[in-house]
Amino acid sequence: DEGSMDILIEEMLVKEGHCIAGALANLADGARYAAAPVADKAGWAMLVKEGDYEVELPQEDDTTKKVTVNEVACLLEVAQNDLGKWPKTGMWLAGERCFLINCRPVELKESLVHLTEAAIRKTQCTVFFCTTDSQIIIAMANKEKAGDAKKAVLAFAEHLSDIGY
Repeated sequence: DEGSMDILIEEMLVKEGHCIAGALANLADGARYAAAPVADKAGWAMLVKEGDYEVELPQEDDTTKKVTVNEVACLLEVAQNDLGKWPKTGMWLAGERCFLINCRPVELKESLVHLTEAAIRKTQCTVFFCTTDSQIIIAMANKEKAGDAKKAVLAFAEHLSDIGY
């Protein structure tokens, strides 16, 4: 039930203050289906911009190039490709550009996940993309809480694995 997943995200990522927002997407198609904070759909507002939109990407020669971004396509490229492979358009969340910090496999009790850490310079936030067998966890934290947020994301990934996700 999707509503219960919203509440689970809130409980495991947001409630303790480790993350300011969290979401879940299907690894198969990138469809985001749950987000928190639940109140006023705040998680959706902080983590999602629907459909295609255009952005100006800085080029090496100090010019800019207009590119079309689709956040679902970006998310799938980050989640389904080799660690460290970043979309040509960059990674975007709710219309904000994310900059890659690092990617690595992380061994949990029963499973292996891929954890990608990125930064949104404009908002001074750290974002985690954690890929399990069937899900993509998206979590946003204030950069000073990134360490606690990473632990919360990995605990959430382990919980999802335990309940068959």
